[in-house]
Amino acid sequence: MLIAGALMGFGVIGIGDEKLMWTLIAVQVVIQCIVATVNKMLRRRLEAHQPVQFLFPIFVFLKGLTGALWGLMMLPVMANLGAGPGPLLICITLIVTITISAMLTTAVWSISIAAIAGFFVTLLPQNIYFYDVLGPLPLVVTLVLSPTLIWITRGQSKQVKAALVNELQNERLALYLEDALQHSDYLARHDSLTGLLNRRAFQSKLMELRQDQPDAAISIILIDLDHFKSINDKFGHETGDAVLVSTADIIDSVTRPDDLSARCDEATARWGGEEFIIALVGCPIEAAASVSERLRARIAAQADPRWPDGLSVTGSFGVAIWNHHEELAVGIAQADRAMYQAKISGRNQVELAL
Repeated sequence: MLIAGALMGFGVIGIGDEKLMWTLIAVQVVIQCIVATVNKMLRRRLEAHQPVQFLFPIFVFLKGLTGALWGLMMLPVMANLGAGPGPLLICITLIVTITISAMLTTAVWSISIAAIAGFFVTLLPQNIYFYDVLGPLPLVVTLVLSPTLIWITRGQSKQVKAALVNELQNERLALYLEDALQHSDYLARHDSLTGLLNRRAFQSKLMELRQDQPDAAISIILIDLDHFKSINDKFGHETGDAVLVSTADIIDSVTRPDDLSARCDEATARWGGEEFIIALVGCPIEAAASVSERLRARIAAQADPRWPDGLSVTGSFGVAIWNHHEELAVGIAQADRAMYQAKISGRNQVELAL
Protein backbone atom coordinates (compact mmCIF):
# COMPACT_ATOMS: atom_id res chain seq x y z
CA MET A 1 0.00 0.00 0.00
CA LEU A 2 2.88 2.37 0.74
CA ILE A 3 4.38 1.64 -2.67
CA ALA A 4 1.03 2.40 -4.32
CA GLY A 5 0.77 5.70 -2.45
CA ALA A 6 4.30 6.68 -3.45
CA LEU A 7 3.63 5.88 -7.12
CA MET A 8 0.48 8.01 -7.12
CA GLY A 9 2.27 10.83 -5.33
CA PHE A 10 5.01 10.99 -7.95
CA GLY A 11 2.50 10.46 -10.76
CA VAL A 12 0.72 13.72 -9.91
CA ILE A 13 3.88 15.86 -10.01
CA GLY A 14 3.60 18.53 -12.67
CA ILE A 15 -0.20 18.40 -12.95
CA GLY A 16 -0.83 21.03 -10.31
CA ASP A 17 -2.71 19.12 -7.57
CA GLU A 18 0.24 17.62 -5.73
CA LYS A 19 -0.90 19.01 -2.37
CA LEU A 20 -4.33 17.36 -2.56
CA MET A 21 -2.81 14.03 -3.59
CA TRP A 22 -0.23 14.02 -0.81
CA THR A 23 -2.94 15.00 1.69
CA LEU A 24 -5.07 12.02 0.59
CA ILE A 25 -2.01 9.75 0.79
CA ALA A 26 -1.27 10.95 4.33
CA VAL A 27 -4.86 10.32 5.39
CA GLN A 28 -4.71 6.87 3.78
CA VAL A 29 -1.54 6.03 5.71
CA VAL A 30 -3.22 7.01 8.98
CA ILE A 31 -6.31 4.96 8.19
CA GLN A 32 -4.18 1.95 7.20
CA CYS A 33 -2.36 2.16 10.55
CA ILE A 34 -5.71 2.20 12.36
CA VAL A 35 -6.88 -0.76 10.26
CA ALA A 36 -3.73 -2.71 11.22
CA THR A 37 -4.30 -1.93 14.91
CA VAL A 38 -7.93 -3.02 14.83
CA ASN A 39 -6.93 -6.15 12.91
CA LYS A 40 -4.47 -7.12 15.66
CA MET A 41 -7.13 -6.54 18.30
CA LEU A 42 -9.55 -8.75 16.37
CA ARG A 43 -6.98 -11.54 16.09
CA ARG A 44 -6.19 -11.43 19.79
CA ARG A 45 -9.89 -11.54 20.72
CA LEU A 46 -10.58 -14.40 18.31
CA GLU A 47 -7.61 -16.39 19.63
CA ALA A 48 -8.86 -15.79 23.18
CA HIS A 49 -12.43 -16.75 22.12
CA GLN A 50 -13.71 -13.32 23.18
CA PRO A 51 -16.66 -11.51 21.52
CA VAL A 52 -15.88 -9.23 18.56
CA GLN A 53 -19.36 -7.85 17.85
CA PHE A 54 -18.18 -4.22 18.22
CA LEU A 55 -14.73 -4.47 16.66
CA PHE A 56 -15.76 -6.27 13.49
CA PRO A 57 -18.23 -3.61 12.23
CA ILE A 58 -15.58 -0.96 12.94
CA PHE A 59 -13.06 -2.96 10.92
CA VAL A 60 -15.50 -3.32 8.00
CA PHE A 61 -16.23 0.42 8.10
CA LEU A 62 -12.51 1.25 8.06
CA LYS A 63 -11.95 -1.03 5.05
CA GLY A 64 -14.78 0.76 3.26
CA LEU A 65 -13.16 4.08 4.16
CA THR A 66 -9.82 2.98 2.71
CA GLY A 67 -11.59 2.01 -0.52
CA ALA A 68 -13.27 5.42 -0.64
CA LEU A 69 -9.89 7.13 -0.18
CA TRP A 70 -8.38 5.10 -3.02
CA GLY A 71 -11.22 6.27 -5.22
CA LEU A 72 -10.75 9.92 -4.16
CA MET A 73 -7.12 9.73 -5.28
CA MET A 74 -8.36 9.91 -8.87
CA LEU A 75 -9.73 13.39 -8.20
CA PRO A 76 -6.41 15.29 -8.66
CA VAL A 77 -5.87 13.73 -12.10
CA MET A 78 -9.40 13.07 -13.33
CA ALA A 79 -9.53 16.15 -15.56
CA ASN A 80 -6.12 15.27 -17.06
CA LEU A 81 -6.76 11.57 -17.61
CA GLY A 82 -5.24 10.58 -20.94
CA ALA A 83 -3.12 13.73 -21.13
CA GLY A 84 0.11 12.08 -20.04
CA PRO A 85 1.76 9.10 -18.33
CA GLY A 86 1.22 10.43 -14.78
CA PRO A 87 -2.59 10.21 -14.68
CA LEU A 88 -2.52 6.86 -16.49
CA LEU A 89 0.00 5.53 -13.94
CA ILE A 90 -2.26 6.65 -11.11
CA CYS A 91 -5.32 5.05 -12.74
CA ILE A 92 -3.55 1.71 -13.23
CA THR A 93 -2.08 1.82 -9.73
CA LEU A 94 -5.52 2.45 -8.23
CA ILE A 95 -7.13 -0.44 -10.09
CA VAL A 96 -4.33 -2.82 -9.10
CA THR A 97 -4.37 -1.60 -5.49
CA ILE A 98 -8.11 -1.93 -4.96
CA THR A 99 -8.01 -5.37 -6.61
CA ILE A 100 -5.23 -6.55 -4.29
CA SER A 101 -6.97 -5.00 -1.28
CA ALA A 102 -10.19 -6.83 -2.10
CA MET A 103 -8.45 -10.14 -2.82
CA LEU A 104 -6.51 -10.12 0.45
CA THR A 105 -9.71 -10.21 2.50
CA THR A 106 -11.75 -12.73 0.52
CA ALA A 107 -11.89 -15.09 3.51
CA VAL A 108 -14.43 -12.62 4.96
CA TRP A 109 -16.31 -11.45 1.89
CA SER A 110 -18.07 -8.56 3.62
CA ILE A 111 -14.69 -6.87 4.12
CA SER A 112 -13.88 -7.13 0.40
CA ILE A 113 -17.32 -5.78 -0.49
CA ALA A 114 -16.78 -2.82 1.86
CA ALA A 115 -13.51 -1.89 0.14
CA ILE A 116 -14.99 -2.26 -3.36
CA ALA A 117 -18.14 -0.33 -2.43
CA GLY A 118 -16.12 2.53 -0.93
CA PHE A 119 -14.00 2.74 -4.06
CA PHE A 120 -17.04 2.70 -6.36
CA VAL A 121 -18.99 5.28 -4.33
CA THR A 122 -16.23 7.90 -4.64
CA LEU A 123 -15.07 7.09 -8.18
CA LEU A 124 -18.48 6.99 -9.90
CA PRO A 125 -19.45 10.63 -9.11
CA GLN A 126 -16.10 11.80 -10.50
CA ASN A 127 -16.74 9.98 -13.79
CA ILE A 128 -20.19 11.54 -14.02
CA TYR A 129 -18.92 15.02 -13.16
CA PHE A 130 -16.09 14.89 -15.70
CA TYR A 131 -18.15 13.08 -18.34
CA ASP A 132 -17.99 16.01 -20.77
CA VAL A 133 -14.20 16.04 -20.53
CA LEU A 134 -13.47 12.31 -20.41
CA GLY A 135 -16.27 10.80 -22.43
CA PRO A 136 -18.05 7.49 -21.76
CA LEU A 137 -15.03 5.14 -21.55
CA PRO A 138 -13.95 5.86 -17.91
CA LEU A 139 -17.58 5.66 -16.79
CA VAL A 140 -18.03 2.30 -18.50
CA VAL A 141 -14.78 1.02 -16.98
CA THR A 142 -15.93 2.11 -13.53
CA LEU A 143 -19.35 0.49 -13.94
CA VAL A 144 -17.78 -2.75 -15.17
CA LEU A 145 -14.88 -2.80 -12.69
CA SER A 146 -16.88 -3.02 -9.46
CA PRO A 147 -19.19 -5.93 -10.48
CA THR A 148 -16.16 -7.70 -11.92
CA LEU A 149 -14.23 -7.32 -8.67
CA ILE A 150 -17.26 -8.50 -6.70
CA TRP A 151 -17.60 -11.56 -8.93
CA ILE A 152 -13.88 -12.38 -8.68
CA THR A 153 -13.72 -11.92 -4.92
CA ARG A 154 -16.89 -13.93 -4.46
CA GLY A 155 -15.38 -16.86 -6.32
CA GLN A 156 -12.13 -16.48 -4.43
CA SER A 157 -14.05 -16.30 -1.14
CA LYS A 158 -15.77 -19.61 -1.87
CA GLN A 159 -12.43 -21.23 -2.67
CA VAL A 160 -10.81 -19.85 0.48
CA LYS A 161 -13.73 -20.97 2.64
CA ALA A 162 -13.67 -24.42 1.03
CA ALA A 163 -9.94 -24.64 1.71
CA LEU A 164 -10.46 -23.53 5.32
CA VAL A 165 -13.26 -26.06 5.81
CA ASN A 166 -11.08 -28.78 4.32
CA GLU A 167 -8.16 -27.79 6.54
CA LEU A 168 -10.42 -27.74 9.59
CA GLN A 169 -11.80 -31.16 8.73
CA ASN A 170 -8.25 -32.48 8.29
CA GLU A 171 -7.25 -31.03 11.66
CA ARG A 172 -10.29 -32.56 13.32
CA LEU A 173 -9.56 -35.90 11.64
CA ALA A 174 -5.94 -35.72 12.81
CA LEU A 175 -7.08 -34.97 16.38
CA TYR A 176 -9.64 -37.78 16.21
CA LEU A 177 -6.99 -40.22 14.98
CA GLU A 178 -4.56 -39.06 17.66
CA ASP A 179 -7.22 -39.52 20.35
CA ALA A 180 -8.13 -42.90 18.90
CA LEU A 181 -4.48 -44.01 18.91
CA GLN A 182 -4.03 -42.81 22.48
CA HIS A 183 -7.21 -44.59 23.55
CA SER A 184 -6.13 -47.72 21.71
CA ASP A 185 -2.72 -47.57 23.40
CA TYR A 186 -4.43 -47.09 26.77
CA LEU A 187 -6.71 -50.09 26.19
CA ALA A 188 -3.73 -52.17 25.09
CA ARG A 189 -1.94 -51.41 28.38
CA HIS A 190 -4.76 -51.15 30.91
CA ASP A 191 -7.49 -53.34 32.28
CA SER A 192 -10.79 -52.04 30.95
CA LEU A 193 -12.68 -52.60 34.20
CA THR A 194 -10.33 -51.28 36.90
CA GLY A 195 -8.05 -48.99 34.90
CA LEU A 196 -4.95 -50.67 36.33
CA LEU A 197 -2.19 -52.02 34.11
CA ASN A 198 -2.82 -55.38 32.52
CA ARG A 199 -0.47 -58.34 32.90
CA ARG A 200 1.60 -57.68 29.77
CA ALA A 201 2.02 -53.95 30.47
CA PHE A 202 3.00 -54.66 34.08
CA GLN A 203 5.68 -57.14 33.03
CA SER A 204 6.97 -54.71 30.40
CA LYS A 205 7.12 -51.93 33.00
CA LEU A 206 9.06 -54.09 35.44
CA MET A 207 11.59 -55.02 32.76
CA GLU A 208 12.11 -51.32 32.01
CA LEU A 209 12.63 -50.65 35.72
CA ARG A 210 15.10 -53.49 35.96
CA GLN A 211 17.10 -51.97 33.10
CA ASP A 212 17.04 -48.54 34.75
CA GLN A 213 17.91 -49.93 38.22
CA PRO A 214 19.66 -53.25 37.61
CA ASP A 215 20.76 -53.75 41.23
CA ALA A 216 17.56 -52.64 42.99
CA ALA A 217 15.48 -55.12 44.96
CA ILE A 218 11.80 -54.93 44.01
CA SER A 219 9.12 -56.15 46.40
CA ILE A 220 6.24 -57.94 44.72
CA ILE A 221 2.82 -58.23 46.38
CA LEU A 222 0.28 -60.66 44.93
CA ILE A 223 -3.34 -60.30 46.12
CA ASP A 224 -6.18 -62.75 45.61
CA LEU A 225 -9.72 -61.90 46.76
CA ASP A 226 -11.09 -64.69 48.94
CA HIS A 227 -14.10 -66.71 47.78
CA PHE A 228 -14.64 -64.38 44.84
CA LYS A 229 -16.43 -67.05 42.80
CA SER A 230 -19.07 -67.35 45.50
CA ILE A 231 -19.58 -63.56 45.36
CA ASN A 232 -20.33 -63.81 41.63
CA ASP A 233 -22.54 -66.86 42.14
CA LYS A 234 -24.50 -65.42 45.07
CA PHE A 235 -24.75 -61.73 44.22
CA GLY A 236 -24.17 -61.65 40.45
CA HIS A 237 -21.32 -60.63 38.17
CA GLU A 238 -22.31 -56.96 38.30
CA THR A 239 -21.69 -56.93 42.04
CA GLY A 240 -18.47 -58.85 41.47
CA ASP A 241 -17.27 -56.20 39.04
CA ALA A 242 -18.14 -53.49 41.58
CA VAL A 243 -16.02 -55.31 44.18
CA LEU A 244 -13.07 -55.45 41.78
CA VAL A 245 -13.34 -51.74 41.00
CA SER A 246 -13.62 -50.83 44.68
CA THR A 247 -10.61 -52.99 45.54
CA ALA A 248 -8.55 -51.37 42.77
CA ASP A 249 -9.46 -47.94 44.17
CA ILE A 250 -8.31 -48.99 47.63
CA ILE A 251 -5.00 -50.23 46.24
CA ASP A 252 -4.64 -46.91 44.41
CA SER A 253 -5.20 -44.94 47.63
CA VAL A 254 -2.99 -47.02 49.95
CA THR A 255 0.03 -47.78 47.77
CA ARG A 256 2.85 -45.29 48.22
CA PRO A 257 2.91 -42.61 45.50
CA ASP A 258 6.68 -43.10 44.95
CA ASP A 259 6.62 -46.88 44.61
CA LEU A 260 7.24 -46.49 40.88
CA SER A 261 7.61 -43.54 38.52
CA ALA A 262 3.95 -42.64 39.06
CA ARG A 263 0.94 -43.74 41.10
CA CYS A 264 -0.76 -47.10 41.14
CA ASP A 265 -1.79 -47.27 37.52
CA GLU A 266 1.94 -47.65 36.92
CA ALA A 267 2.75 -49.69 40.07
CA THR A 268 -0.23 -52.01 40.11
CA ALA A 269 -1.93 -54.38 37.72
CA ARG A 270 -4.93 -56.61 37.58
CA TRP A 271 -3.06 -59.87 37.29
CA GLY A 272 -6.11 -61.87 36.26
CA GLY A 273 -9.64 -62.54 37.42
CA GLU A 274 -9.73 -61.50 41.08
CA GLU A 275 -5.92 -61.20 41.43
CA PHE A 276 -3.91 -57.98 41.69
CA ILE A 277 -0.15 -57.42 41.72
CA ILE A 278 1.99 -54.56 43.04
CA ALA A 279 5.69 -53.79 42.58
CA LEU A 280 7.52 -51.63 45.14
CA VAL A 281 10.90 -50.46 43.87
CA GLY A 282 13.71 -50.22 46.41
CA CYS A 283 11.35 -51.36 49.15
CA PRO A 284 12.51 -54.01 51.66
CA ILE A 285 10.21 -56.93 52.26
CA GLU A 286 9.31 -55.75 55.78
CA ALA A 287 8.01 -52.42 54.41
CA ALA A 288 6.14 -54.29 51.66
CA ALA A 289 4.53 -56.43 54.34
CA SER A 290 3.41 -53.27 56.16
CA VAL A 291 1.84 -51.93 52.95
CA SER A 292 0.13 -55.29 52.44
CA GLU A 293 -1.27 -55.25 55.96
CA ARG A 294 -2.76 -51.80 55.44
CA LEU A 295 -4.30 -52.97 52.18
CA ARG A 296 -5.66 -56.14 53.82
CA ALA A 297 -7.39 -54.13 56.54
CA ARG A 298 -8.86 -51.62 54.08
CA ILE A 299 -10.16 -54.34 51.76
CA ALA A 300 -11.79 -56.19 54.66
CA ALA A 301 -13.40 -52.98 55.92
CA GLN A 302 -14.74 -51.79 52.58
CA ALA A 303 -18.48 -51.31 52.24
CA ASP A 304 -20.84 -49.67 49.80
CA PRO A 305 -24.50 -48.86 50.59
CA ARG A 306 -25.37 -50.07 47.10
CA TRP A 307 -23.98 -53.53 47.80
CA PRO A 308 -26.39 -56.26 48.92
CA ASP A 309 -26.60 -57.25 52.56
CA GLY A 310 -24.29 -60.04 53.63
CA LEU A 311 -21.53 -59.18 51.16
CA SER A 312 -18.06 -59.23 52.71
CA VAL A 313 -14.71 -59.00 50.93
CA THR A 314 -11.27 -60.15 52.12
CA GLY A 315 -7.98 -60.83 50.43
CA SER A 316 -4.97 -63.11 50.82
CA PHE A 317 -1.53 -61.57 50.28
CA GLY A 318 1.81 -63.04 49.26
CA VAL A 319 4.95 -60.88 49.45
CA ALA A 320 8.33 -61.67 47.90
CA ILE A 321 11.53 -59.94 46.77
CA TRP A 322 12.54 -59.96 43.11
CA ASN A 323 16.32 -59.84 43.28
CA HIS A 324 18.32 -58.45 40.41
CA HIS A 325 20.01 -61.79 39.65
CA GLU A 326 16.67 -63.61 39.21
CA GLU A 327 14.17 -63.78 36.40
CA LEU A 328 10.90 -61.91 36.90
CA ALA A 329 8.97 -65.16 36.80
CA VAL A 330 10.93 -66.37 39.85
CA GLY A 331 9.94 -63.37 41.96
CA ILE A 332 6.28 -63.62 40.92
CA ALA A 333 6.25 -67.38 41.59
CA GLN A 334 7.60 -66.80 45.11
CA ALA A 335 4.87 -64.23 45.81
CA ASP A 336 2.29 -66.64 44.37
CA ARG A 337 3.41 -69.46 46.69
CA ALA A 338 3.27 -67.11 49.66
CA MET A 339 -0.24 -66.03 48.67
CA TYR A 340 -1.44 -69.64 48.51
CA GLN A 341 0.11 -70.25 51.88
CA ALA A 342 -2.01 -67.35 53.19
CA LYS A 343 -5.11 -69.07 51.81
CA ILE A 344 -4.17 -72.40 53.33
CA SER A 345 -3.56 -70.67 56.66
CA GLY A 346 -7.09 -69.30 56.79
CA ARG A 347 -7.25 -66.46 54.21
CA ASN A 348 -7.49 -62.71 54.91
CA GLN A 349 -3.82 -62.51 55.93
CA VAL A 350 -0.35 -61.62 54.69
CA GLU A 351 2.40 -64.21 54.13
CA LEU A 352 6.05 -63.52 53.28
CA ALA A 353 8.05 -65.71 50.92
CA LEU A 354 10.89 -67.52 52.67
